[in-house]
Amino acid sequence: MDKVKKDPSSIAFAGGSAVGGWDHLKILLLAKKDGISDVRSIKYVPFEGGGEAITQLLAGKIQAFSGDASEANGFVKSGDIRVLAVLAPERLKGDMSKFPTAKEEGIDVVGANWRGFYGPGNMSDAAYEYWVGAIDKVYKSDEWKKIMAQNNLAPLDLSGAKFESFVKGSISDIQDLSREIGLIK
Repeated sequence: MDKVKKDPSSIAFAGGSAVGGWDHLKILLLAKKDGISDVRSIKYVPFEGGGEAITQLLAGKIQAFSGDASEANGFVKSGDIRVLAVLAPERLKGDMSKFPTAKEEGIDVVGANWRGFYGPGNMSDAAYEYWVGAIDKVYKSDEWKKIMAQNNLAPLDLSGAKFESFVKGSISDIQDLSREIGLIK
């Protein structure tokens, strides 16, 4: 990121999403958190998928790749690519556990490709609490932890009000960045 600060065009980032897609926005979140005010100056090359982006990284056409651990894992194991930082709240498990988080590298940012469970807005409080409890039970189960580790997925075991707050914050950050780069008004 220091090199990007000195000359934003010196590093070409790529990912398997369009401009304004998640692979692009993760780079911009990282840059913004590291003090780069003009995120529009960050060079991003979009590809149809992570495989194409990694191919360009291996060919030396780009200098950095933003993608998912599942896309990179085989290339990491073979030594063809190196992990600079994981944009997760904590280190991944399994094969990827030796790689630091962005926070450990000095930039406090999480770029989790999160998913969630949602219920209708008029759900009763009793039903809401039931489902929050059920989801928490899944998060704590050995089966869930095993699946997460097997797939190199970072835990983001948020539910209820904590998950709602996280989602609102993520949406706000993404909307702000999208406005800044001109994707939305």
